Formats: sequence, structure tokens, C-alpha cells
Amino acid sequence: MQTYMIRRLVFMVPTLLFVTVAVFSLIRVMPGDYIAAQMGESRGADAAFLAMLREELGLNEPAPQQYVKWMGGIMTGDWGTSYWQNKPVTVVIRGAMPASLQLGLMAIIIGVAISVPIGVISAVRQDTPIDYIGRMLSIAGASIPNFFLATIIIIYGARLLGWFPPQGYQNPLTDPWGNLQQFGPGAFVLGTSLSAQNMRMIRTTMLETLRADYVRTARAKGLREGVVIFRHAFRNALIPVVTLLGFQIISTVGGSVLVEQVLGINGIGRNFIGAVTQRDYPLVQGILLVIILTTLMVNLMIDLSYSWLDPRIRY
Repeated sequence: MQTYMIRRLVFMVPTLLFVTVAVFSLIRVMPGDYIAAQMGESRGADAAFLAMLREELGLNEPAPQQYVKWMGGIMTGDWGTSYWQNKPVTVVIRGAMPASLQLGLMAIIIGVAISVPIGVISAVRQDTPIDYIGRMLSIAGASIPNFFLATIIIIYGARLLGWFPPQGYQNPLTDPWGNLQQFGPGAFVLGTSLSAQNMRMIRTTMLETLRADYVRTARAKGLREGVVIFRHAFRNALIPVVTLLGFQIISTVGGSVLVEQVLGINGIGRNFIGAVTQRDYPLVQGILLVIILTTLMVNLMIDLSYSWLDPRIRY
């Protein structure tokens, strides 16, 4: 196991290097830059003045030189300064990360709490009314767009209850009720979508596992049904679910863009949209780098969890 972890960490280095080159290049393929987005060359701004601003920001340097400078800064802990917010990129990310992490964690908890019992019951009670209801809920959850559900919550919450999501980050330690009001609806929206995917996956893998020979053997030995389901079947059915859950964790870090935008949560996704709109290269690169590092580490943890779930797996 230790050898496998070292090998995976070593392989992450060329992967990360390749992805940084791709991110750096693709951002600059977009038309315009920060100066064009702010000043609007199409509206007749002075070309000499715009050239001077680009020189101050280093935008007129060759792309390879900009990349080397950016990577050198990352190695020393300097991720650059956001053009748009005029703050260090690390400061912006540290300010936005708690909101995205809390939103994602709450969504994952809600998604697992809904999907695991419904998925297991649907598999155990296959082709019964409970199974049909569970399948209908999973289809409905997967079909409703997140932004639509978030908008409905905002509209009817305001009209019927007079509720509006608080603005600014509400610290859960100092204002737990305000924090719940701010993150609860978004976590419910994301959790509903995640639970719909997990529900179908759990039901499918549980049905396959319940038909396995070792489950029939466990039942033949006279074990209680609960022991057969949860100790023998459920654990072995979790490997595909854990894989899916890992991708969902990654997606909630920076993929909850629409929910953050609709509910006014200042997280990674909302900052990313603003940075792309403003052509804020350092901030876009920094956020994507965080998402890439998160993806690599979550994938490593998923692979390591396989051997715990199934002792037959050895690296």
C-alpha cells in the first residue's frame, strides 16, 4: 500500500504539470483580456494607454514567459494578484473556500442520507410500491435542474414566508441560524440532485450483490436478514457508489456555480464566473489549480478506499 501511494504521488507531478499548461493555454484562447474587458477597446479607448496598462500587468509578455513566471510564483507560494479584486489570489481563494466546502459537505450529507436508505429499500423490496416510489423520486431529482429548483425556493420562500437568503458569509459558530438559512436551501438543492444519482447506483449494485453466491450462502447459514443485507451485501455494493461519490465531491467544490449565483453565496464557483467574465487570468488559474489538486487527491483517496471495502483488492 505504501509503495502504491508513493507511486501515485510521483505520477501526480507530470499530470499536474500537463494540466497547468492546458489551463494556462486555454484561458488565453478566449477573446480579449482584462484590459479589454474593463476599458472596452471597441468604444475608442486610447491604444497607447491600453498598451501601457498591459505592460504594467505583464500581459504583453510572451506566453511562455508568463507561464514560467506563474509557475515560479506557485513554487514560492505567490499565486499572483487578482486583477479584478486587487487582492492576492490565495487571499481570494481562502475567503471563498469555506463557503464552497460547507455547501458541498452539507449537500453530500443530505444526498447520502436520502439515497442510501431509499436505494437499499428499493433493492430489497424490488418491484413493490416502495421500489416504484423510490425510482420515481430518483428520476424526478435527476430531471429538475438545480438553478430552477433554487429559483423556486427563492421566489416562494420570499412570497409565502418572507424569507430572503442572508448576504455575506454567516459564520456557523457565531450565527448558526443565519448560516443555516444561507446554506440550507443550496445544500438541499445540490443534495437532491446528488441523491438521485446515488439512489439509482445503490439500487443497481445492491440488486447485483443480493444475487451473488456468498449472499445466498449467508442466508442458508441462518443469518438474520439485516446482517446479510448490511454486513455482506451493502459493503460490497459500495465500490461503484464510492467512485460516484468521489466525482460528486469534486463537482461540489467548484461545480455549484449556478446555486451559488442564484442564492448569493460567495464561494469558489461564483468567484470563478466573475473571474472568467473579467478575464482575470491569475484568479482563474488559481481556482482551476485548486480544483485540479482536489480532483487528484480525492481520486487517490477513492482508490485507497477500495481495499478497505473489498479485502480481495490489493495494489
